[in-house]
Formats: sequence, C-alpha cells, structure tokens
Amino acid sequence: MKFKPKYKYSTIKNSLHHEEPWINVLFLKYITLPLVFLMVNFTRITPNIISFISFVFGLISAFLYFNGDILIAGIAYFISYIFDATDGKVARIKKIGKVYGAWVDTFIDRCNLVLISSAISYHFFMTYNDIIFVILNTIFLGIAFIGWESRYNIDIYKLKHNTNENNNLHLSKYEKWCKQKGLVKEPISLPELFLFYLIIIPHFNYELSLYSIVLVIFFLILRLLRQQTFWYNVTNK
Repeated sequence: MKFKPKYKYSTIKNSLHHEEPWINVLFLKYITLPLVFLMVNFTRITPNIISFISFVFGLISAFLYFNGDILIAGIAYFISYIFDATDGKVARIKKIGKVYGAWVDTFIDRCNLVLISSAISYHFFMTYNDIIFVILNTIFLGIAFIGWESRYNIDIYKLKHNTNENNNLHLSKYEKWCKQKGLVKEPISLPELFLFYLIIIPHFNYELSLYSIVLVIFFLILRLLRQQTFWYNVTNK
C-alpha cells in the first residue's frame, strides 16, 4: 500500500512566512522544508518541543564556544537555527499556533543570542587578551534588544491603527517583487547578521573579527534609524 502523506509538499511550501529572510527562502528552505515535511507527516512533535530542541543546541553551542571549540560550536548553532526556522511552519501547517508558543519561540531566540554571543566574546577575550570584544558584544546585545523593543512598539501601533502596508499602489517595483517572493525588503536582516556573527566571525583573526563585529553593530544601528523613520512619518502626517 502506497503511503499518502497527510500534508502535501505544496502545503509545506506555503508554510513560509509572507516576509521571510532572504537566506531562509533562497538557501535554507532546501533544508527546512523537507524537515518540516517529515515532522508533520511522520511525527507528533509540537512547535514548543521544536523550540526546546533549538534551545538545547543553542546551549551546546554556547558551551562549545566557551571552551574554544569554534567549529563544532558553529555547527551546533546552525542546527539550532534550522530548528528555530521550522517551529512556526509546523504551527501554521497544523494550525496549532498559540500566543504562548510564539512567546516561547521569542524567549528562546533571545536566550540563545545572549548566551552564544557572550561565549564568543569570552573566547575572543581568552584568545587575544583584549576586553574590547566583551565591550563590543555588550553594545551589540544592547542595540539588538532596543531594536526588538522598537519593532514591537511599531507592530502594536499598526495593529491599533489598522495600518496596512500591503497596498500595492504605494509599493515600488522592488517592494512588489519582495512581496511576490515572500521576502523581507532588506537583503541583510537580523537572521543574516546573527548567522554571520555567531558562525563566521569566530573563525576570523583579531583585526577581521574586530572590524566585522563593528560592521554588524553598524547594520543594527541602521535598522534602528530606519525604524525611527516610521515614527517620523507617523507624526508628520
């Protein structure tokens, strides 16, 4: 008897968020979508369990970075990210998404970022005996959390005032293309920055690591400034 999956692969493809990071759509979907297909058709795994698995691999990554095993640590974080990119898709496909689950996912993301980036800064400190990496990581985390808070306030404002950004009449050709492909407008968004910081940078030498972290912080500042243009436009309507 031929096996007939409950959820077709076309359904799995449609589980992508309407504003996915570029790396998720152009590259990682070839890993995440088959994984989601197996999860929803062959297991009873829940989104919260997937989030917990992501957290476990995040802890492993932080521990390995703390001990200087940067190659395996980077692989562990990559696995953590892959699971993090699947929990929402499983929730949408099975229609079991809940507010608490979304909070758990967000909480684990923040915990992983703090633990892993701090372990990386400790690794750099022990390798180069320079406190600058700890300072830069503190700045990085501070700006990242300020940006998340700002994004949260913008989302709340849009919900309260029923702001619709999907009006095609006000979209550029590039924005329409991104919407058609299900991509965020920014080719370099938070996931790309975090993957670069938490996987690639630890392999660089002193100077390249230093300049790369500064570059990541610069992009986070640009993100904050772009968010402020939203409030400027709102107050000047």
